[in-house]
Amino acid sequence: MPSMSEEKKTPIPSSSPKPQNLFILSFKMVFSTWVYITFAATTAVTFWIVSSIFDQLLFFYPILIFYLPDDAIVGFILANITAILLGIVVSMNIYVFRHSKMRIKTASFFSGSSLSVLSSTCASCSSLGFFLISTLGAAGVTASAFLSNYQTPLRLLSIALLMWALYSVSNRLIKTCVIKRHE
Repeated sequence: MPSMSEEKKTPIPSSSPKPQNLFILSFKMVFSTWVYITFAATTAVTFWIVSSIFDQLLFFYPILIFYLPDDAIVGFILANITAILLGIVVSMNIYVFRHSKMRIKTASFFSGSSLSVLSSTCASCSSLGFFLISTLGAAGVTASAFLSNYQTPLRLLSIALLMWALYSVSNRLIKTCVIKRHE
């Protein structure tokens, strides 16, 4: 028989889950169904294609070409991270919207997502810059120059906003009692 000093103590479970467990539980809850995996993958791939076109990395005419110059590697990595996070956040928000008893404002779904889309595309490097300049005149030139000069910090800000959105939707899934689970 083991002595008192050799006994193994089992930890008492805490009332609030750790942040790592929070994300794992919410991921298991949402991505246990193929529908939400498909939503996440479709959103991520679509955003990746759009951001690659705006950053002039992906071309469809005359043939399909992907070209990544040395000076665009950091922006490309940040755009990939943003695309993946955007797919996860959109899919988790759709899960919350479908399984929630209370109705959530549509604006809360797109707060981090819309900023990430706008800030991750290089507006002055693409045809979007010409659109801004021709539509808004001097204000378009200013906006285009601002987006061009602060593209990397804006992408980092959009990643931070998407991480915050991911944390908040995970909290909403785990810590509230308004989710109807269909199993």
